[in-house]
Amino acid sequence: MKDVADLALALSVVTALRVFGPGGRTLIRRLLGASVRIGAESLAEQRTAYLATDAAPGTEEKGSRR
Repeated sequence: MKDVADLALALSVVTALRVFGPGGRTLIRRLLGASVRIGAESLAEQRTAYLATDAAPGTEEKGSRR
């Protein structure tokens, strides 16, 4: 009887993976894509802010790295 229960459990797990697998994969791809876009946007904003403060007149100091 235990073999039948194990087989039924295995079949239900395989069926669940086949049914929900493609949707889960799509969800993960969308989440990763969104996180990459958010990260790239954040880096672009930081770079723009850095360049704006770096290029501001009168902000240069003696002994700067340039």
